Amino acid sequence: MEDERKQSMLPYMVADWAGREPNRKTLTFVEVGPQGEFLDETRTYGELWNNGQRVAQALQKSGMQANDRFAIMAQNHPEFVDAMVGSGIANTTFVPIDPRSQGKKLKFMLEFTECRGVVIDNNALAALRELLPQLEHIEWVWVIGDEALSKDLDVARPMAEILSAPVPDPALPIAAKDPADDMQMLFTSGTTGDPKAIIGPYQRFGNIAALGPAFGLTEDDVTYSGLSLTHANAQLITLGITLKMGMHGVFSRKFTKSRLWDITREYGCTQFNLLGGMTTAIYSEPEKDNDADNPVRLVVSAGMPPAIWKKFEKRFGLRVYEFYGMAEGGVSMNPPDTGPIGSMGKPPESLVAKIFDENDNECPPGETGELVFQNADGSCPPITYYKNSEKSDSMKKNGWFRT
Repeated sequence: MEDERKQSMLPYMVADWAGREPNRKTLTFVEVGPQGEFLDETRTYGELWNNGQRVAQALQKSGMQANDRFAIMAQNHPEFVDAMVGSGIANTTFVPIDPRSQGKKLKFMLEFTECRGVVIDNNALAALRELLPQLEHIEWVWVIGDEALSKDLDVARPMAEILSAPVPDPALPIAAKDPADDMQMLFTSGTTGDPKAIIGPYQRFGNIAALGPAFGLTEDDVTYSGLSLTHANAQLITLGITLKMGMHGVFSRKFTKSRLWDITREYGCTQFNLLGGMTTAIYSEPEKDNDADNPVRLVVSAGMPPAIWKKFEKRFGLRVYEFYGMAEGGVSMNPPDTGPIGSMGKPPESLVAKIFDENDNECPPGETGELVFQNADGSCPPITYYKNSEKSDSMKKNGWFRT
């Protein structure tokens, strides 16, 4: 039973596959080159495990202790996942930060979560460089990309230097032991004030990763996402499910609506994730004769506009699988040919969902209320905002998770 619980944890997932099939390719990261060509980097399970070991060793040599935090502020690079795996081996906590963040917002996020270090790509380095004199708690910066950009920073070193070090022998043991341990802190959007930091346990990542079959996926599928790994959708739905099921997952460095279908054809992608606004952007592209000539059979969408739902399916020759979920918790699913067009569906068997009025009475059909979730065993899904117990408690009012 203990081993089963650990299999919900990212470093154990990778270790398990690396032990069985180290040469199995699991991740491809794609960037559109200056001439429109595709430039890609890959990771096998063995490479993820070895690089995770190198990162964990470097974290420990940097003085990082259990539950100490560091930020990952980068576009979709393979080193992003290397750092995630290494964090689990060392039992530190990583804080994904949108690489477009800058100024006061970036300073707040780094200070609020007390990050001791930052893994960053060269595109985001300028924003961090401006703030470093004010961030006395930042002890180290590892830079993905152009090594020259980090040479004049005393606290910086190239990520390539860390990943070229010898793999620890014997291997470092995985220090993270409990699925309830803090895996990461995910920031909310902060549209109504300072963003809140959601403490994301390994268990949350593992529970979503286990939903692959419920989303209609098999080991033969090739997943794709152009969403950022700094956000829950790409990280939990695409990355988690891919690593758990032993599939091949493809990630764009950043979203490209004009080359989306070319990427799916090039890499044989059979499924990808979309958010509502992206769906509209893709659909608004000029129609092409080969729109339906692609390998995609399923789009997992959050917020597919009902007005174009069926038109989207017909134009691109695929089916829409609608779902809803928050980074904090709760999920509902509407597989093709199941619920009404525009519906986000029903929760999986592990959850119960209801609609409550302001007095916590269940609303009759057709009335507006608040969507709330509970585990099937009657317990409330855990939710904790870092340094904000009042908000955490309000999200778990009367034993129900509030959305």
